[in-house]
Amino acid sequence: MAPALLCENMSVLWASVVVEELVRNGLSTFFVSPGNRNAPLMAALLANPRAAAVSVLDERGAGYRALGHGKATGRPAVLVCTSGTALANYFPAVIEAFRDEIALVVLSADRPPEMVGADANQTMAQPDIFGHYVLQTLSLPAPDPRHSLDALAARIDSLAQVKNGPVHINCPFRDPLLPLADPGYPVPPEVLAEAEAFFGRTGPRTRYARVSCACPDLEEVRGIIGSTRRGLLSLGRMAGPEDRAAAAELALRFSWPVVCDVASSLRSTIPPALQLPSPDHPGIRELLQDYGPDTVLQLGTGFVSKHYYGMLSRGAAGEVILVSERQGTRDPSFAVSLRVPAPAAVFVRSLGAVDSPSHDRDAAATLLSSVKRLVNTLEDAVPADQLSFPIVARTVNRMIPAGEALFLGNSNAIRAFDAEAPPAASPVHVVSNRGVSGIEGNVATALGFAEGSGRRVTAVVGDVSLLHDMGSLLLMSQSAAPVILMVVNNQGGRIFEKLPAAGFPEIRNTLMATPHAMDFSHACRQFGLSYARAESPEELRRAYREALAGGKTVMIEVRLDPETDLRVHERLNRISK
Repeated sequence: MAPALLCENMSVLWASVVVEELVRNGLSTFFVSPGNRNAPLMAALLANPRAAAVSVLDERGAGYRALGHGKATGRPAVLVCTSGTALANYFPAVIEAFRDEIALVVLSADRPPEMVGADANQTMAQPDIFGHYVLQTLSLPAPDPRHSLDALAARIDSLAQVKNGPVHINCPFRDPLLPLADPGYPVPPEVLAEAEAFFGRTGPRTRYARVSCACPDLEEVRGIIGSTRRGLLSLGRMAGPEDRAAAAELALRFSWPVVCDVASSLRSTIPPALQLPSPDHPGIRELLQDYGPDTVLQLGTGFVSKHYYGMLSRGAAGEVILVSERQGTRDPSFAVSLRVPAPAAVFVRSLGAVDSPSHDRDAAATLLSSVKRLVNTLEDAVPADQLSFPIVARTVNRMIPAGEALFLGNSNAIRAFDAEAPPAASPVHVVSNRGVSGIEGNVATALGFAEGSGRRVTAVVGDVSLLHDMGSLLLMSQSAAPVILMVVNNQGGRIFEKLPAAGFPEIRNTLMATPHAMDFSHACRQFGLSYARAESPEELRRAYREALAGGKTVMIEVRLDPETDLRVHERLNRISK
């Protein structure tokens, strides 16, 4: 039977059934934001020995922390908040989880329905607040002795099965929220008897059988591959290690030139001799145009390079085959001619031993040798004695230990790593928020991934990203999971100097750029974090070396002169094939 506390108040008992059923479905990590209306949920969590509850000050940071946990573990974390705008602060992380198909559960407390629209404090219409950005919504009634606990548990079981996106459970509670000397909201004897039976079970009320993915019919794919003379293999983001291993196996078997997105985590696995750097460089685009692939086989989605999709939209290949189990078209180029809705591992396994493609090996060799010469020229063109985004990416690539995780913030950071060649010297797991590519919540996501995976994370983010997520420095200071937070401080918003907006300084300089004179050493002192500062490539290497050896959470502030970085960027883009 449940502890006595849970039997003295209908709201707490109801919340205890919700929490217990989530735990029985394997959802045991809860990120809880402070509040009063969610007091029954907090009481239930504290009374449940299998629930790991973590208090998080800020709901937006909690949302991204849970997102990072889901990326690391493949299992949803549960967000728990009070009523009102607390719930709305989860919205950015919910959108990212929806677009990137990351499992996440939002468990919100609410006022009872009669209080909505009655000008009650901290009350708003919460059901369906996330619209179509959640896969399922469960709006519970307020705890009611007439409502079957088994029915409540069965509804929770249904939502707990969702593994490819966020769900929302809304729980209204009436006062009193916790047991008092006079309970005021007693649990009727018949409900106590039902609760006795519920807590006497060990598994979910409704169990769901696991259904495996069937092998797709790939006869048409085999025919296309068999007749391909100039193939191009493109590797984007995939769901897990099995998919990445299968993609690497296919790359070795085909020996086609490979466009390997940085977020695929495969750059250190695919032989460098087969790889092309990001098509964002004009010289790479020219070489691909000369090569003229007749078939592009793309495994995974979400390429950082906009020019990759531009190349496809201009009809670079007669056949574009996309292999991805993700929902939606996932084809911003609208160039895909054949879609295989399956994970990469299932695709490769189903493809089997296809006949060796009638490959134009001379054309591929010409392309790859030209790419190698261009890469060497680009590498030599980056001043080794001046800090720039390419130097930051090169330093981390060469020094990060094998098997660790690398979180890349949006804007300049991930673009720099996607452009840098050669790739990281050792296999690392690259993590990013590329669903909707927001710059908020990057620090919290990196921390959530470190906690969920048990691996140290090197996170490279921009200064504006940190300013959007300063509250997460408190989370880092309280967590045992080590994060090396490398903040590239170029005085804000300089990405727009490398985009078409550069030609419109009257707009860029007044409304897009966000110049500031912030020094983050003060923030580190405030939150009790170790801090290092780098103003040269040698100082960066030393600071990163010491951070890796120290094994603790530390911030490295990389002071980057934006004009120097812009000159390097422009110099690289002037280099042709």
